[in-house]
Amino acid sequence: MVSKSVFLAAAVSLAGVVALAPQAVLNGNRVISGVKEEKVDTFEGIRFADRPLNDCRFKHPQPFKGSYQGSKAKDFSPTCMQLDPGNSLTLLDKALGLAKVISEEFEGPLYDMAKGTVSMNEDCLYLNVFRPAQTKPDGKLPLMVCIYRGAKVYGSAAAYPANSYYKESQNMGQAVVFVSITYRTGLFGFLRGDAITAEGNTNADLHDRRVGLECVSDNIAEFGGDPDNVMIFEESAGAMSVARQLIRYGGDRTYNSKTLFHSSILQSEGPLPLHDSSSVGPLISYRRFAQYVGCETSASANDTLECLRSKSSSVLHDAQNSYDLKDHFGLLPQLLGSGPRPDSNIIRDAAYELLRSGRYAKVPYITGNQEDKGTAFAPVALNATTTPHVNKWLQHIFYDASGASIDLVLSLYPQTLSVGSPFRTGILNELTPQCKRVRAYLSDMRFQSPERVMLSATKQVNRWTYLSTHLHNLAPFLGTFHGNSLIFSFNVNLGPANSYLRYFISLANHHDFNVGTNLLQWDLYTDHGKEMLEHHMTDNAMNTLDYRHEGISNFETDVNLYG
Repeated sequence: MVSKSVFLAAAVSLAGVVALAPQAVLNGNRVISGVKEEKVDTFEGIRFADRPLNDCRFKHPQPFKGSYQGSKAKDFSPTCMQLDPGNSLTLLDKALGLAKVISEEFEGPLYDMAKGTVSMNEDCLYLNVFRPAQTKPDGKLPLMVCIYRGAKVYGSAAAYPANSYYKESQNMGQAVVFVSITYRTGLFGFLRGDAITAEGNTNADLHDRRVGLECVSDNIAEFGGDPDNVMIFEESAGAMSVARQLIRYGGDRTYNSKTLFHSSILQSEGPLPLHDSSSVGPLISYRRFAQYVGCETSASANDTLECLRSKSSSVLHDAQNSYDLKDHFGLLPQLLGSGPRPDSNIIRDAAYELLRSGRYAKVPYITGNQEDKGTAFAPVALNATTTPHVNKWLQHIFYDASGASIDLVLSLYPQTLSVGSPFRTGILNELTPQCKRVRAYLSDMRFQSPERVMLSATKQVNRWTYLSTHLHNLAPFLGTFHGNSLIFSFNVNLGPANSYLRYFISLANHHDFNVGTNLLQWDLYTDHGKEMLEHHMTDNAMNTLDYRHEGISNFETDVNLYG
């Protein structure tokens, strides 16, 4: 028979384990507990906004005012409703199978990122906090706030764990607190239409992230973070969101007399000059969405919107996934419809006008690109095998572009294999006729041009830029493709991973990329020198941002080529 002393010892031991759970005390006396992992305290699934359900669907988020008392923040929340993860996996499978170039060490992280989007729910507005173990409320550690990617139609905080940043910050002796914020994607976050505009509920997704940042500002000190040293960062659609945070409300980043962020990183994306919320692309997307679920678009705008709010999440999810591949991953108006657009509210003017007139947040930042961004999107144009085919394809995408504008693009991006993408590969890597041409065009229009505009317009702040070329001649057909930087930042600790992590951690701590990195000195960008860091696989070099000037500058001036 087991003695009472054994039970007592077990109880004491269990109590000790429970006591090890990290805690934070919010709003004076409300205790929230997390999970202690190896050298890190994690708090996953902290609500920052009320549930965006029923009458609150498609509306701006309301800050959470309930109690955190007794909350156990131990699991990631479901991700928001989005493009079906199965479709993501299918797309990856096609892309990987197409070129047969991704080694096993890369393929795993790619699939892991996609699998992080499996569990979905409309009740999804949560944030996650990762801090060094035993950090005290007075720790005042710098914050790295991650706004994850996903083409504005999918994505998951769970796919981007903090492990790599945490470990490298410890190695550098520059500890940080890592935060990730969830947000609504696709038509759940970017629904358009007259009724949405009349309600004042455009760009709900941007408001999700703003309310998330406000929650961080209010509470992060209790986790040991410094609300006066916040860096926002990420890649692709996440970087587009960062760009919009820089220009929202004409550059106003204050909240309750506090400043929400103090530096930023925009990887592979920038202030895309999309037209306003009433333009053709978003309205096509709205009408198609409504018709698919059986809501009459001929009815009054309010009736259509109320009909959409009455439908179940699963019905709306099916509608959002009714698009074929090119709608989601091409640059068609349906995809661009799922993006932040000027609405005279949070985005008060066209993106380029806000930047050029000085209406942006004056914070140090980095912007940069992968050399062959367009290769990941080129499958949408594989059937365009002649110049007339490409011309028709461009007309279908950009309703407002004139015939002369499209003709000029085609002359600046000729069907010459040696100037196509993957760049610097001569006559190699052409999958179908016109493919390298379209890839080059997409790289420059979608990614390179917005970066050049931003660098040119923001002379009042310290800024740095880079170009990653580390997969040049290593990944046939793809080159240094869109999204590969995340593999190195979050999953694979080799090649350029050290550069991404160390430079970024330095910026978070010091608002400078060159403190304690043991890496090449990264020079500030200037209009005269156009200084650019080039990431190679095993080293870095300073270079000049002057490639493909004529084609890229055309996109800077003709915004009708965006939609």
